[in-house]
Amino acid sequence: MKRVISQSPVNIALIKYWGKKDEEKVLPYTTSLSLTLTDLYTETTIEEGPFSFILNGKPANEEELKRIKDVLVHFKHDQVSITSTNNFPTAAGLASSASGLAALTVGLNTFFDAQLSLQELAYLTRLGSGSACRSLVDDFGVWDTRGYVKQIANPFDDLMMMIVTISKEKKTISSRDAMKITVETSPIYQDWIDASFADLDAMYTAIEQKNFKRVGEVMEMNSQRLHEVMKSSQPSIVYQTEDSIAVLKHVQQARLEGLEGYATMDAGSNVKILIQKHNLDAWKKRLEKSFPFPVMISRIGGHAHAK
Repeated sequence: MKRVISQSPVNIALIKYWGKKDEEKVLPYTTSLSLTLTDLYTETTIEEGPFSFILNGKPANEEELKRIKDVLVHFKHDQVSITSTNNFPTAAGLASSASGLAALTVGLNTFFDAQLSLQELAYLTRLGSGSACRSLVDDFGVWDTRGYVKQIANPFDDLMMMIVTISKEKKTISSRDAMKITVETSPIYQDWIDASFADLDAMYTAIEQKNFKRVGEVMEMNSQRLHEVMKSSQPSIVYQTEDSIAVLKHVQQARLEGLEGYATMDAGSNVKILIQKHNLDAWKKRLEKSFPFPVMISRIGGHAHAK
């Protein structure tokens, strides 16, 4: 029996994606930039057989099935059995749909020997999850407003990401639904778009100059703007909790005390902290002492691939 196993890392956006200008082609209003996390990933097994999709040991729900079928239809063959497992919490603001769809698309490409190019894979991948296309490339991944994906080499040799897992529960409102509300109702959405492009230019410069401090500052500002534009929506969309805010403040306080690290949040309550490897032990001790939440730690890099 034919079998293909694929794997894709999570990607965490430093410059965020929030809103589609073209729902059908899944084209974003802004260009986003991310890093992949080596140690947080989805593994997907594709085998011959009647169509089925098992996610983390359970049959997929209707929304998950639709995402899979939206991609599968392009291969003109649906007699496959798909089993997908995440080694991290699913639908909790940790980009599980992104890693899942990237693993699926790369796996199907190999299973059917479709020999799709990177940009063709990016198109199919984002049909299931827009930001998934950034998991197709290593290092810093960029997804632009035309739908193209590219890689920017990582000049840093010591970046790591810590994820403070405040909640493992599924989000009360999906990213897909939430961003649609924001686009349609936020009075400051255009301001957010304009600021995002300015942040992107600043991030490009910071990466080129290998300036960790500036990368962190721009990442934090872009994250703050994202949550401000969410809150301005009608109804207001709030993913940050009291615990989230406590961790964000803690990161700022740590910097004042000489321990460098920068925080970002996506559509969920969990907080990601970008650090340098030489500060890892200090950060672990500090977070363990200050909060009861489990902390996941990942190296940076990797991309979706079939084994």
